[in-house]
Amino acid sequence: MRGLALNILLALVWALFAGEVSLRELAVGYMLGFVILTLFPRALGTQDYVRRNFAALRFFIFFVREMTIANVQVALLALRPRPPLYSRIVAYPNKLRSEGAQMMLTAVLTLMPGSVVMGFNDDRSVMYMHIIGFRTPQEARASIQKVEDMLLPLFEEHPYAAKEAAL
Repeated sequence: MRGLALNILLALVWALFAGEVSLRELAVGYMLGFVILTLFPRALGTQDYVRRNFAALRFFIFFVREMTIANVQVALLALRPRPPLYSRIVAYPNKLRSEGAQMMLTAVLTLMPGSVVMGFNDDRSVMYMHIIGFRTPQEARASIQKVEDMLLPLFEEHPYAAKEAAL
């Protein structure tokens, strides 16, 4: 929260120095503030904020690419006269423990064409998913793991964040 508050404060200061508090000036100030926070993360204590923002950007790019590939694959499957339908239910032991992280994983996987998250076991350590287009359960689990690995940096606590909280 500290990084976001500093970034908003820097955006407001920029807009005030520019002499116009408009959406454009606030956006420019926000970007300049983020550059400052990126250049001096240890001095300002914004390492975790900067790391999570870059992880979110990487995840967004990954998600758009994977979504495009999945759409093309399902469309090609649907256009075949006799598609080899590989439909299966896969159990996947997930590493994400927080409810928000699991919700994000299920939302992203369900948005992908050809996959639907069916639910979790009682202690939420195993996710069940119906998926098409993969020949083996191992291929399906590898695909799910790629998404989970991209989400992990967004939801895990970084080691130096725990040290700063102790101080």
